Amino acid sequence: MEWLEISYHATEENHELVSQIFMDAGSKGVMLEDSQVLHESYDTQCGEVYRLNAADYPEEGVIVKGYLAVMPDVAVTVERVKAQLFHLAPAAAASFTVTTLAEEDWAHSWKAHYEPIVVADTLVIKPSWLARSSDEQLMEILLDPGMAFGSGTHETTRLSLQLLTRYVTADSRVVDVGTGSGILAIAASKLGAQSVYGVDLDEMAVMRAKENVVRNDCDILLETNNLMDGVRSLGWVPNLIVANILTPIIIGMLGDVKAVLAEGGVFICSGIIEEEKEAVTGALARHGFEVVEVLEENGWLGMVGKL
Repeated sequence: MEWLEISYHATEENHELVSQIFMDAGSKGVMLEDSQVLHESYDTQCGEVYRLNAADYPEEGVIVKGYLAVMPDVAVTVERVKAQLFHLAPAAAASFTVTTLAEEDWAHSWKAHYEPIVVADTLVIKPSWLARSSDEQLMEILLDPGMAFGSGTHETTRLSLQLLTRYVTADSRVVDVGTGSGILAIAASKLGAQSVYGVDLDEMAVMRAKENVVRNDCDILLETNNLMDGVRSLGWVPNLIVANILTPIIIGMLGDVKAVLAEGGVFICSGIIEEEKEAVTGALARHGFEVVEVLEENGWLGMVGKL
């Protein structure tokens, strides 16, 4: 079946009305290319790290796209939509365009908005539909967003990944606390860690992380559990623990981290804002950790403590 992609460059003020016009015409949904999304920050919990391509977005306003199945009366429907848009904003009606798409093109057109992100010199995050790199020195983590995906690169995840590239070795036995999408556990595995365990209290997060582990062909143990019970049932002692979570949780879990981490082990933590730096470094010191490195990006911090 063929589809028509109808597109209109709306304003921030009227794009919702345009969306409703498209849906009333028969589009099951709309796709928005909003100029403001490139300048917004998002507080994500699952560590997605896709960067949106600025070239796909207008300098101002919102491009609204809808999809109509090519039926015998579709031309009449299109003319009705054009008339409604003309009455909405006569001067802007010329920005209305119609493109014919094959069904496969329609189903995957949204994927064009996602491009790989280079986290470190040898580590890249990319959607699985993009071709694999031929560079054997490059490690690629495959994570697919859904069509409703809207967050860009989150600094706390980038900081955690950058620190993992510096501290993971072939002897690393890694625990990812609050694993979320599993991205940090996957990174540790691809960086060559000896053993990797991801744990989260959220059962749905663990289910999602397991899907991502399979997608990346990694050998990682994942389960719904708490840090203490989970690690004590492993049969091995971690020498690197990573946690990309909120500051109060990081401070509250330091006693447990120290209890299960090997002597001389490393604790990587992120999710810390600049104003919380002293509180975290103080808490690390009280629990016997030496702060050996701090990275900063846009007011967010990633820290490394060593026992």
